[in-house]
Amino acid sequence: MPATSHPLTTALYLGNALDILPTLKDDSVDLICTDPPYGIDYRSRSHSLPLTKIMGDKGKEAHELLDNVLSLASKKLKPDRHLYIFTNWQAFEGMAPVVKKYFKLKGALAWIKNNRTRGDLKGNYGYQYEMVLYAHKGRRWLFGKRDSDILHFDKVPTQAMQHPTEKPVKLLQYLIEKSTQPGEIILDPFMGSGSTGEAASQAGRGFIGIEMEPAWFAVAKKRLGEPSEQS
Repeated sequence: MPATSHPLTTALYLGNALDILPTLKDDSVDLICTDPPYGIDYRSRSHSLPLTKIMGDKGKEAHELLDNVLSLASKKLKPDRHLYIFTNWQAFEGMAPVVKKYFKLKGALAWIKNNRTRGDLKGNYGYQYEMVLYAHKGRRWLFGKRDSDILHFDKVPTQAMQHPTEKPVKLLQYLIEKSTQPGEIILDPFMGSGSTGEAASQAGRGFIGIEMEPAWFAVAKKRLGEPSEQS
């Protein structure tokens, strides 16, 4: 059962996307925009977050989960609509073929951040970008002018992050507005702390979010103005 609903179709679900997605109507959403586990066993260095690891973020397990989720989510997306999925160079090889099974992959956008990761300070280049897989179900024109596939948006400051892999709301809102019109519905089957929901709200779009980790679901409900009780 959804935790809440509003006139603009905001619904948050606590549970596994594999269980929740079959309960949604087919051809009912206008965009899938999500940041799934990459399969790289990421661990945050934050000392303030309730959790520093991502559930299901281990190798093939993450890619199999993505495959199963997209198999279901593709049926919920209306014809002639778009999909955005975040990834990085380490996960691209495993994630891109999964996306291609269900959608036409049009390209990989490069999100350029305002700083670099630490990593191997002496033996490697500093990572300063992630990728966003951009795909179609059918075909729909982008809104506005034709932009570059290089996107410059500052990352969320570490001290302000509410999730280990949180993406900036401004970047998410940009993607949402390029691919949807006001009042249309955004689906995020890996909602995390609700950044996509906040971006959808600011853009005047509806939102359906699914999150299986109770800690992040609680953050998302608080962030999006949802009541404290859980479903």
